[in-house]
Amino acid sequence: MRTRMLLGGLLSLLVVGPLAGQTGTIVGTVTNPQSGVPVQLAWVTAVGGNGVEVARVTTRENGTYRLTGIAVGTYTVRTGSIGFTLAERAGVVVSAGGTVTVDLLLQQEAYIIEEITTTASRTAEKVLDAPASVTVISGAEIVERPALTVADHLKDVPGVDISQGGLLQSNIVTRGFNNIFSGALLTLTDNRYASVPSLRVNIPAFFPVTNEDIERVEVVLGPGAALYGPNSANGVLNIITKSPFTYEGTTITVEGGERDLFRTGFRHAKRLSDKVAYKITGERLTGNDWKFIDPAEPTSPGRNFNVERFGGQARLDVRPDASTSITGSYSFTEGAELIDLTGLGAGQVDGWRYQSFSTSLTHKRLFFQAFVNTSDAGDTFLLRTNNPIVDKSRLWSAQFQHGFDIGRNQTFLYGADYIFTDARTGGSINGRNEDDDDIKEIGGYLHSVTRLSPKVDVVAALRVDKHSRLSDAVFSPRAAIVFKPTEEQNIRFTYNRAFSTPSNNNLFLDIVAGQAGPYSVRALGAQNGFQFRGACGTTGVDGLCMRTPFVPGSGVLPANAASLWAVAVGAVCPSIGPACGPLMSLPAPTTAQVGTQLRVLNPTSGTFADVAPTDVRDVIPIESTITNSLEIGYKAILGGRARIAIDGWWQRKENFVGPLIVETPNVFLDRDQTIAYLTPFLGPAGATAIGTAMAGLSNAPSAATTGVPLGTIVPDGPLNNAPDIMLTYRNFGDVDVYGADFAAEVALDDKFSLAGSYSLVSDDFFSKDEVGGVSDIALNAAKNKGSFTARFRNTRTGWSAEARVRGVAGFPVNSGVYVGETGGYVVTDAQVAYRFAQSKAMISVNAQNLFDRGYRTFVGVPEIGRLVVSKFSYTF
Repeated sequence: MRTRMLLGGLLSLLVVGPLAGQTGTIVGTVTNPQSGVPVQLAWVTAVGGNGVEVARVTTRENGTYRLTGIAVGTYTVRTGSIGFTLAERAGVVVSAGGTVTVDLLLQQEAYIIEEITTTASRTAEKVLDAPASVTVISGAEIVERPALTVADHLKDVPGVDISQGGLLQSNIVTRGFNNIFSGALLTLTDNRYASVPSLRVNIPAFFPVTNEDIERVEVVLGPGAALYGPNSANGVLNIITKSPFTYEGTTITVEGGERDLFRTGFRHAKRLSDKVAYKITGERLTGNDWKFIDPAEPTSPGRNFNVERFGGQARLDVRPDASTSITGSYSFTEGAELIDLTGLGAGQVDGWRYQSFSTSLTHKRLFFQAFVNTSDAGDTFLLRTNNPIVDKSRLWSAQFQHGFDIGRNQTFLYGADYIFTDARTGGSINGRNEDDDDIKEIGGYLHSVTRLSPKVDVVAALRVDKHSRLSDAVFSPRAAIVFKPTEEQNIRFTYNRAFSTPSNNNLFLDIVAGQAGPYSVRALGAQNGFQFRGACGTTGVDGLCMRTPFVPGSGVLPANAASLWAVAVGAVCPSIGPACGPLMSLPAPTTAQVGTQLRVLNPTSGTFADVAPTDVRDVIPIESTITNSLEIGYKAILGGRARIAIDGWWQRKENFVGPLIVETPNVFLDRDQTIAYLTPFLGPAGATAIGTAMAGLSNAPSAATTGVPLGTIVPDGPLNNAPDIMLTYRNFGDVDVYGADFAAEVALDDKFSLAGSYSLVSDDFFSKDEVGGVSDIALNAAKNKGSFTARFRNTRTGWSAEARVRGVAGFPVNSGVYVGETGGYVVTDAQVAYRFAQSKAMISVNAQNLFDRGYRTFVGVPEIGRLVVSKFSYTF
């Protein structure tokens, strides 16, 4: 019913307005005034009064251009090209049936182009003017680079952390706080949420875009909740696709390379009239992934390392007049075969389809959008358990935004968002919570820009949001002072308060993640929290309770290891031969003679680490994470030949929600006291050997020396009905981090340029004593990373080339079942491309990890080797 309503609304919007009208034409020549030579392959656009681009072409070899089908009205004509400054002519009047000539001059003295962003303030502005740290990956870079996912375009962006698990598998976050199954970075495609519904995880392989259709990619670092609402505390990634009005024509792409990689893609866009245009895109990719075997996975059926993905989009645009635009689109991506990693281990993706239906309306400064994203996991299953994953969830959203000015120095922007997450997991993910796991979120915002002087702007914003599963509304203020000492410099001071709401998994997860001997490892959401002391009074160690799989029907027991002495004896007897008889004849010790040692499981290695009883802390009902951030930044274009951006930031995360971690330790005999008890009966040597077998070594280096886990600490209440080892989410205490991001680009001349970036985060590890919990917390990202790039581009000959070195420091990992250390790495990438005459055809070759120095970006992922991919594209 909702789908029919959405489609009905879409059709009603698409027929709004007359489909015929009077139009005119803009023609002209773009020239370099220094040399008097026409500039070929420069882009030229006509922009309406509402800031919407209505037409785009590139200049011919003689520098001429022709913009046709322009509705009657007043426009700004802009042009630009690599190696030139931007130029524009405002107030260009187009009359019915008329042709207006607009000749433009492109100055070659500057080689750094000022880019435009629409993400930082949800309105078009120069990157240099934006009150945030913004990086824009241009269309020229995107077209030339063979890219399997959007992540391939972001590997040298400052502040961005990418963990790669294969050809298509990767996670993208900014400024740390990564997770193997992460949705921390708000990711949009044309302002629509790109994450998988219900799971709220960003899977780049599922993003419903093709490389041929991406106009640009914008990355905004730092909190963005004042404008974008929940889950933008770490930044925003916005993938903006091409309009069929401004990018007409057909592009066909063929790519191939190592690991049996083969990809075909196409984009076709056409104007049906001056008011109606459409586009259709599609792609299919196959390959053979790098191999990695998780020892915790059963050998049958085993991993399928084949990779196959296909998808596409159909979009219709209607422009009834120069200030109105209506769009409707359908897009889908299907992971036919691939492996993706979760906090519960790897999943074998088999026919997982992601779909998006959307419609939008733009009229002057009013914007409205409605969309629904759907998920169908097909025959996907978890490799550690072979249990199927069912996900037929839906996410419904509606958004509106409007802006207005008061005089020349005051601008307001206001809007609202509604999100309804309809989880449908068939009990496979949300288990016992399946019948009560929907979430509704609603929020509104007001954004203000006050121009105190030509050099000083004050930016302020306030947003309020309400989550249906949380009792209190959340307020997100934003304040900034932007100082421009010159037109080419920007200094800003900003404060942001942002928030991340609990995801469906944080609240309702209920799934078996694997086995550890006789124990199931179960992941649970923390909607109601967990309390650990009360049911057993003071009889258990520190008042804790346990359950054991070795005594069926025993129920909840006080956490005393000595009470299960017979279980430990029975477990070691088969391995100690004749010593079993004397051991079995011994009386069981009292709790005063042999105490209890608690140890927490490492799901990656299968070993256990000692913890104190006081480390077992209650888990409060999950709450939003609040991020308070202060930032100072400097951006400049120096002499038209250099661009620099420096940002220093500090964040305090309150009630930080960590990744899935083990919260229920297992119960062991105290080793020293066990050996002391056995020594009078078995002698020192026999007591040490048998006592170690029963109780294990402290922080045992291998699973063979861990001893016998006799039971599991369980919480009070209805969820303590099994001895499962529990992974869950927790709000930790306050976490303070600070860091810096640096990026620079220098144009040596009109052909050669150098670029570099460096990012620093103060901490990559937080001890359990700092944050409170049974386990330590990791940032799951590097404290230090950087890149250096050399580029060559000759627009006249069509040749371009790039060489890039990337370095990332090692870091600790604690994310779900993945715990350990990731080593640092330095890799070299290289690319060369050639554009044929008239820019209709292009061939490029890209080599990632050119020297084939294998490296891993996270625990539990394969070693990434060299990947050489060639690309041929033709546009007509």
